[in-house]
Amino acid sequence: MAKGSTPRSAQSPKRKNSKSSRANRNQPTLNGSDTSHSGSTTNSKMENTTSELAPPSTQVKWTLKNPFPLVLETIIIYHMFFVTIFFKMFKVFLPELKKSVKGKVVLITGSGRGLGRELALRFANLGAKVACVDVDNTSNEETVKLIESNVKGAKAKAYTVNVAIVSETTALVKKVEHDLGSVEILINNAAVIVGHTFVGAEDHTISAIININLLGNFWMIRAFLPGMLKRNSGHIVAISSISSLNGEANLSAYTASKCGVNGMMESLREELRDHSHNKIHTTVVIPRLINTSADYMKSINSRLPPLTVESAAKATVQGILTNEVTFTIPRSSYFSNILQKLFPVNISDSIKNIFYVKILLPSQKDENSQPNMTIIKSTTVTT
Repeated sequence: MAKGSTPRSAQSPKRKNSKSSRANRNQPTLNGSDTSHSGSTTNSKMENTTSELAPPSTQVKWTLKNPFPLVLETIIIYHMFFVTIFFKMFKVFLPELKKSVKGKVVLITGSGRGLGRELALRFANLGAKVACVDVDNTSNEETVKLIESNVKGAKAKAYTVNVAIVSETTALVKKVEHDLGSVEILINNAAVIVGHTFVGAEDHTISAIININLLGNFWMIRAFLPGMLKRNSGHIVAISSISSLNGEANLSAYTASKCGVNGMMESLREELRDHSHNKIHTTVVIPRLINTSADYMKSINSRLPPLTVESAAKATVQGILTNEVTFTIPRSSYFSNILQKLFPVNISDSIKNIFYVKILLPSQKDENSQPNMTIIKSTTVTT
């Protein structure tokens, strides 16, 4: 269709039913307006809509922009690759430089148990002021008591927040700043995991998992990032999962949420890189299966032994203090997942069968008694 032309379907007939057309034009509409004006307006809207939906003109040619600088930039990146590899190998024999968190505020979501609690203890030992955030007030207060009893002079405070609720994450900012100060490191660790079939799960369960695991990251970052941008200082950390690189059966909602976390953090990092002299760091931690509790592990059958909470927390703190962008725990998991995807599908499936991780579906009674299901049921979902 030529640009600016009017489709035949939008053109009004000139002679057909001319008498009825003249009669209709002389009759007022229900609101007293003239039908001829209404008809022209309708035709105009149809023309505009058709124009908006029309495919782009084939006369516009897309060409490679700045080809000569592109060649030069490619050559520079090629040389940078070998220089970077050289220094990476050289750093193996040197101790890594770690930033200090002494006196800084570290906020950790999901601090009531598992990895979140262990991270809170470790950062308190490093001299940080720890803001413990969890939806379960009882277990979160226990974490603060553990910090105060095990770390002399430590400063920690518990905050009861459901990260899936925007109003609660927004209100949290002023509370933490009043009690401890501006948050320097934000660790989004809170997440729920429940085994379910793709069509067997309730709609609310899937929505709640996405709201907590993915949107909860959005709301926490949107609450604390403005302050970091104002200071041009801060560090945002997301605890993802190895399932974001290699999905497992009966875990579709959790896997989707963690894939979303990876994409969100990558996009956020690119957005921050657009800021001149940016000093806000981002880190994505991708751990393998972690043995966080007996209730959690009884629903999982894994051929390889799970990570201990202590080893996962130690590697996570190490990566944060050295400002790593993305890393898996253990490190080998990243490369093994990439290699697996390079193989033909039948080989890749065979590898999965050998190094299996099976998510066992709990009975209705066991499912209802799980702490994660309690959180899911208490999370309001807007549909």
